[in-house]
Amino acid sequence: MDKQPQLQDALEDPEMDEAKPQYDKWLAMEGTDANHRGQSGIDPETGWRWENRAIGMTRNAKTENRKWLKVFLDPDPHVSMDQNVPLRGWYKSRVELPSVRARPCFTEAMLTQPYGGSCPVRCQFCYINNGIRGYRGQGITVLDPSYPDKIAKQMKSVRTATAFYISSFTEPFQPRLEAHYHNTERLANVATHYGLPIFFLSRQVPPDWAIDQLRHNQYSYQQFSINTSSAKDWRKLSPFAASLPELLDAVEMMHKAGVYVSIQCNPISPGVTSNDDIVELIHTLAARGADHMIFKFVEIVHPTAKSMIKRMERLFPDRAPKFKELFSESIGSMKTIKEEYRLNALKLFKKETQKAGITMGLCYEYTYERDANGKILNKTGISLGHPSYGLVTADQCHGRRVPMFSRANTGDEFEEITDCPPSGCLYCGKEKETGLPPCGSEILGEAKAMLPVDLKSPGWKRKHGDG
Repeated sequence: MDKQPQLQDALEDPEMDEAKPQYDKWLAMEGTDANHRGQSGIDPETGWRWENRAIGMTRNAKTENRKWLKVFLDPDPHVSMDQNVPLRGWYKSRVELPSVRARPCFTEAMLTQPYGGSCPVRCQFCYINNGIRGYRGQGITVLDPSYPDKIAKQMKSVRTATAFYISSFTEPFQPRLEAHYHNTERLANVATHYGLPIFFLSRQVPPDWAIDQLRHNQYSYQQFSINTSSAKDWRKLSPFAASLPELLDAVEMMHKAGVYVSIQCNPISPGVTSNDDIVELIHTLAARGADHMIFKFVEIVHPTAKSMIKRMERLFPDRAPKFKELFSESIGSMKTIKEEYRLNALKLFKKETQKAGITMGLCYEYTYERDANGKILNKTGISLGHPSYGLVTADQCHGRRVPMFSRANTGDEFEEITDCPPSGCLYCGKEKETGLPPCGSEILGEAKAMLPVDLKSPGWKRKHGDG
């Protein structure tokens, strides 16, 4: 049974106090089944409420197929448990199977997860919170208090590295959980200890310590995720994010602090959000000091596309029909916005970002592969971020150039691989004489999906050899 309407009605409560956690309003209704709730109490150390819950990893899982876990209801619903989530690179490579979309991103990063499960910002378009299983289906954040320590241990054996991306999955500055666990702050300390850059991606106002961390490395920068210029729409789309005026002030604060600011305008939901709205946002952000904007139209796996449409119908009943009309094409097994609309909009955004004096990038934007006559050859998709399309005006998709780092031995300090071109590994050319990129690393030259084991060998083979 679809419980989302109940949750949505709660989110639209006009008397909702945004300053307080809304346990009963946004904890997903699947978890309220009496058969899936056990003993409860108060934690003597923290004073937090808790209860045992039977959590299933399939939708409507039977009680016997669920796992009983202790869920803290305060300060936000969460589970504290041991996890193994090591640093790694992007999940796609330059070369993938014919039916799989190849990696589009050419900003290198090491992915991190200080917090997992459900994100308490509760963005209504989010693919993370669109999940219907397990922790996500019950609105529960999952965390490992020892996660930063595990990353610090992993880093002792790492010899190829780049920026810590904190985080591409869920909100890193979770006000209430971070105040207790400090997972994000401690993780950032690890990056700073090794002299590596940091990307924070957030819909909250970063704390003062985050600004200090970003100043430690010239390649670090702050990313904010902002996808509308309407404060009213923003509150509907991201009910537990900072307010739009607060985020605009944070952009200006970062700019004045000398921190590079990159904006993820992601996702754009046409019909709900107009191109005029995005153009206004471009110029507003530029005036506040943003350096770069990344554009991404909404897309989602087909099984959950209907729920996305239903959400927009509940939130914006007058605009949803237009959204539904445009949200009607498939590319690379994903439901997305019509290609012609996306292409025209992106050309407009390029024109306006250039007027505003900022650079532009794309995130997972694809076009169909066609022959000379325009006939579609396949619908897997080719990245619109490729230089041949001329839509990316920055060094890399996320903004300015960020290189890879390497060290010969694990006891050495990391050095910037100065051979790295602005385009990163994805579009780095190979030398005819050796068939290798300038750094000499076959792995980096392949722009592969970097696994933890790949990080253990030096990336700057020309200088560091095999260590």
